[in-house]
Amino acid sequence: MQIAGFTIIRNAIQYDYPVVESIRSVLPLVDCFFVSVGQSVDGTENSLKI
Repeated sequence: MQIAGFTIIRNAIQYDYPVVESIRSVLPLVDCFFVSVGQSVDGTENSLKI
């Protein structure tokens, strides 16, 4: 059995939400993680690119 994580995020930088830290905190618990980025106007998508 595999466990997957999923989140939806939009304008994380504008609202000062620690999205990168939140994702990294759950990675040890899951086998894969999916992120859906909405139409952000603050560069949220660029902050998530590795």
